Order: sequence, then structure tokens, then C-alpha cells
Amino acid sequence: MYMTAFRLIAAGLLLLGHPALSGQNFNRPVPKNVPPYDFVQYDSSYQGYYLTAPFPLGGNTANASLPLMILDSKGFLFWYMPLAARNLLDFKFNSAAQLYQFVKFHNPQEVQYVLMDTGFNPVDSFTTVNGILPDIHDFQISSDHTFLLAGASDTILDLSAYLFNGTPGAANTRALGFVVQEFDADHNLLFQWNSNDHIHPGEAYANYPYSAAAFDYCHGNSIEEDTDGNLLLSFRNLNAVYKIDRHSGDILWQMGGKTSSFTFANDAGFSGQHDARRLPNGNIALFDNANQAAPPRISRAVEYQLDTLNWVATKVWEYQHAPGFFSPAMGCHQTTTDRRHLINYGLVFRPNPSVVLTDDDGKRLSELVFQDSFVIYRSYLFDLPLTGAQRPVISCAQNGGTVTLSAPAGYERYAWSTGETAASISVQAPGVYQLWVSHGAGMLGSEPFVIPDVSTACQASDVSETGGPDDPAPLEYFDLLGRKISPPEGPRTGSQLYVVRFADGRARLRLH
Repeated sequence: MYMTAFRLIAAGLLLLGHPALSGQNFNRPVPKNVPPYDFVQYDSSYQGYYLTAPFPLGGNTANASLPLMILDSKGFLFWYMPLAARNLLDFKFNSAAQLYQFVKFHNPQEVQYVLMDTGFNPVDSFTTVNGILPDIHDFQISSDHTFLLAGASDTILDLSAYLFNGTPGAANTRALGFVVQEFDADHNLLFQWNSNDHIHPGEAYANYPYSAAAFDYCHGNSIEEDTDGNLLLSFRNLNAVYKIDRHSGDILWQMGGKTSSFTFANDAGFSGQHDARRLPNGNIALFDNANQAAPPRISRAVEYQLDTLNWVATKVWEYQHAPGFFSPAMGCHQTTTDRRHLINYGLVFRPNPSVVLTDDDGKRLSELVFQDSFVIYRSYLFDLPLTGAQRPVISCAQNGGTVTLSAPAGYERYAWSTGETAASISVQAPGVYQLWVSHGAGMLGSEPFVIPDVSTACQASDVSETGGPDDPAPLEYFDLLGRKISPPEGPRTGSQLYVVRFADGRARLRLH
């Protein structure tokens, strides 16, 4: 049996030899079991939340503890939930259903598509049926509150009449088909579609690997309910997005690929793409990995306007990071209703960003990057219903040279950015401290507590990354480990975070 649910991870194995960059510094506090990360906020206009689920490539992660993560608008860890899994993917929120969703992968035969309520408690989970293996690439809630799951199935086909990158196809090729299964809330199967019934493997491109034992000819990676109720499916190895009739399963059109229904008016098209989505304006947005683009290959976020009278696709928006770089796998492009764009780059490593938020003019608003070896399949922006999530407040007490930081009483679990798990901790060094307490099935975070000087630790500190008009001149600068440093020099780039203490004892987090 082939390992279809592990295809996403396997796509990155070519980069396992990528060396970790030395001297990695991270500017946000995290507890144990959460990978460290940098967050840079260039613009404070966005006030929502970032949802993400990083996981490591390589090594034995079968029994690893991996986190679902929600970051606040400043990039501090608002909530997280550690889970024992090989991978966690596609953590998002459905506002119509008022449910969180994510995919939990243990092994190719054991994958859960999980639902969680607004109190952060898992309430249900799905998996595929009828001999269809689960596929980790997508999990969607439809407008009718049905559930669309990605699956996989194989079929033996005679491909001896075809050449794949110069290699003759075998008469008994095991073709790996992409399957969509739709369920109601009672887990009844309503609809099933299998690419093996509708798309011939000859549509695959030669540079994607051929294997007679397991030919992943289409590699579906996103499911989208279109505005008319039909489905849009992204097929990475076909360089194409297909529109599928929700009832008959017939192919209505395809955008891209060898037999595209559309010509591209002002663009060379896309390849190896992920995350094809219909936008409220009627356009199609996706993340173009650019696997088959002409050199230099630069991955991008792109949006197309489709003319289905003349069958022309016109590029109307794109974003390429400067400097540009290539992401060979994974990724997503979310466009919000107010035209912010979150671009998740997937299989990339420092110094390239994992996630970039831009406005519609391509101005960077924030960037997120995890430690080397950690990647993210998808990330999202959401305004969340958090009325029941009251962040714990850290209290401070000082007795001579001893500083005690304490959490509110009454929680089952405590976790500090120091790694300690008691309700109170002793602090002996300057720094930025954060606390998380049990909330639902996960842990809810405090605001960061800044201590620029232990002797004045319990003075109120104003946490801000931008200075106010009445700020006095800074007195001292510290890094996030509490070490006193020289004032930053040169033009402000927004790439480094400091703790700044003023003469009146107040402190701010300041980007330079």
C-alpha cells in the first residue's frame, strides 16, 4: 500500500540536507514544545490573529508534540495546543460554522480531520470511508455545513504507450488518484469524486517523478466550493485548476495544464501551485510555487480574472518577495475581504520568511519566520470570537533583589517562557516574560511582561513596538535576553526588536 498521506512531507525530502543557519535569534517568547520564531511587524493596522501549525522536516517525529498556534496582531503567542502527531496541518477558522478545523496526521492510514469549538475544545472528527485512504491536503466546510475531505485511491492502468521524462510507462502502473468525499454532520457519505475516473495520467508533466509502483500523476492539494456550488480542485502535478460538477463529477473546465480551457493574456501561467480559491470579486487566487517556471524560479501569490465567454485568464494582482526566492512545495495565499494578502511560503528556510502579510499595494505589513527545519503547510488570518478567552495577567512582587512573577490562581496548568510550570516563578534577569494557562484543550497566553531592569521590575511597562509622541529619550537598550546593548545604528529597517527603558522607568518593545 502506498503512503499517499505522506506525499506532502516526501516532497520536501530533497532539502533535508539544507544546513541550519548559525546564530539564529528569535524575538518572541515561547513555552516548551513550541518552536521559536521571529515576528516583525512593519505596520500595526491589522488587529486580528494569525493561525498556523509548524512542523519539522526530517528526523523521527512519530511521537512528537507539535503545536497548533494562534498569534496576536503583534506576533505574540496568544494560544497554543500541543498534540502528539507526526504532522498538524491546515489550522483555520470557519466563521459561518463557528468552528476551528485542522488535520492531524499520525501515519498514512490514520488521519483525523478535526473540528474544535470556539472554546478550543475538539467536538468531532472525520476520516475517509469505503477503502479510500485519507489525504492530508485539505478539509473544508461547505456553505451547507457539509464536510469536504481529501482522500486517495489507486488504480492499475496500462501506460505503456506514454513516455514520462524519457521513461516508458509500465503496463501495470499503479496510478494514485485524488479523491473528494463529502459528509453530512452525521458522517453519512453524500458525494465522492475520484480523479482516476475523469483525468488521464497522460495529463501529467514529465518533470514530476514517474514510478510504476506509485505514480502520483495529479497530486491534488486544495478543495474549494465555488459560488455556484461546484468544486474547484488544484492539481499540483498537472499545473492546473479544474472545475468539477458537484453532482455528476464531470469536468466543467480547467485553468492551466496541457489542455487548458483558458489562454493566459498577460502571464506565463503557474506550475506546482497550491491553494486555489474563489474570491468574493469572482477572481481566482492561488500560490504559484513556480516549479516549472523559466529561471530564475520565483514563487509568488497571484490572482486571475477569468473570462468564460472568450476563455481568457488575465493576471490582475501578484506579489513576489524582494528578493525573490523559490518554494518547491506547500504554501498558500489568503486574500481577506479588506484585501490583505497572507502568503505562506511552505517549504522554505531562514533567511527567507515563512509567512508574509501585505496590503493590496504589495507593502509588507508583517513577516514570520520559524527556526530552521520547521515548515508550514498553510497559515491564515482571522478575526476570532474570543469573548470567553480572557488573557491571564501576570502580577509582580519584589522583595529586595528577589522578583516573583505570578499567574492568577485556579488553572490546571501553567507554562512560562522560562520553561517552568509552577504558578509563580522567581526572576533574576531582565527580559521579556510570558505566561500561558489552561484554556479549553490548549493554553492561553498573557501579554508579554517586560523587565528592562530587575531593580525596578514591578514598575508598569508599556509594551509597544512604536514610540509615542510624548516618549522621552531612551535611557538604555536591552536585547530580549535582558543583556544591555549599545543603541542601534543606521536606518530603521523594522527587522530587530529591542527592549528600551526610559528615564522615568517605563519600557517599550521597540523595532528598529
